[in-house]
Amino acid sequence: MTAHSVHVTLEFCKLCDWSYQVWLNHREMFDDNPRAKELQSSMGAEALARLRTISHEYTLLQIAKLHDPVVVAGQVTLGIEYMVKYGAWNATVSATLGQLAEELNAFAKGLRTIRNKALSHNDLAAVLCGATLGEFEENKDIRYFATLQQFVNVVHEEVIGGLWPFDDLVRNDVAAFMAMLKSRA
Repeated sequence: MTAHSVHVTLEFCKLCDWSYQVWLNHREMFDDNPRAKELQSSMGAEALARLRTISHEYTLLQIAKLHDPVVVAGQVTLGIEYMVKYGAWNATVSATLGQLAEELNAFAKGLRTIRNKALSHNDLAAVLCGATLGEFEENKDIRYFATLQQFVNVVHEEVIGGLWPFDDLVRNDVAAFMAMLKSRA
């Protein structure tokens, strides 16, 4: 038995799934898009560059929010730390979630600076120096979301039963959008 309600668990799963969807949308639309070079030299290149930045920053912010401390400015946040600390899990589940959380937190640690200095605030020193505020190894984001899927599946299985697969139909949405762009060109 866990201390988390079905409602809290579902909302947590939805937040993780949303982070996955916006990340996958960004990868499919910009990073892994076979038409990327063509689009970068198109008449809409400037608008697409802005959309790429908006999508990238929003994706990073959604991931970072999953790693907020349990209490921020006196308010309880729903994220990975909350799920681990207040689940009243049995020893086996607690150990599994703890290990997965460590892996997830290792990735998110690299996003903390960019979140605090650029995504959530306009840190004066960061703005003026223009330095890169965060980065991660190629495909480490893919591993992050595979691990997040494992974490969500354990939580969902323990509280509700069954798995909570992330919505990868985003790929179809991006493909349809790209087809629409091509047909209007």
